[in-house]
Amino acid sequence: QGRAPAKAAVALKPSIARAIAAANSASGKRTIVLGGVNYGDGCASLVHAAFAAAGNALPEHALETSGIFRVAQGRRAMKSGLRPAPGDIVFLADRPRGAPAHVGLVTRVEPDGTAIVIHRVARGVMRLRVNLAYPKQTHDPATGKAVNDTLVVRDEPYPAGSLVVGFAELL
Repeated sequence: QGRAPAKAAVALKPSIARAIAAANSASGKRTIVLGGVNYGDGCASLVHAAFAAAGNALPEHALETSGIFRVAQGRRAMKSGLRPAPGDIVFLADRPRGAPAHVGLVTRVEPDGTAIVIHRVARGVMRLRVNLAYPKQTHDPATGKAVNDTLVVRDEPYPAGSLVVGFAELL
């Protein structure tokens, strides 16, 4: 008594679940090899591999982040708002309010809106915390909970939320 009932986990579409599983399987690796295919070593390679595993391959002309961004814009798949969903892709810049330079895949979203994104950085594929409600902070000021990881770009540290260009739903 007094406890709220646990919320049932929302079932993901099978294609989204496959994309997330594929991206997660590359965690810690520098080169993206999935299903015997070497996709390369960039962040766009990770997203291409995840989409291929989902059965929703991205166009071959969209090999880099800018190309994937143009596909998302062309399909009118860019989302407004502060809260992405699992399976969305996130575009990140090299500086606040910059052009898309990196891309990752949202693997889950915590109740406070913090997105867990899998992304290929210099050290390899890793998870990244991103929360647009606190774009310039690494911790929620009220709770102290981590909401944005710090990304170092050209020797400058930035909260990940300050580098988000946008989210897109392409799966």
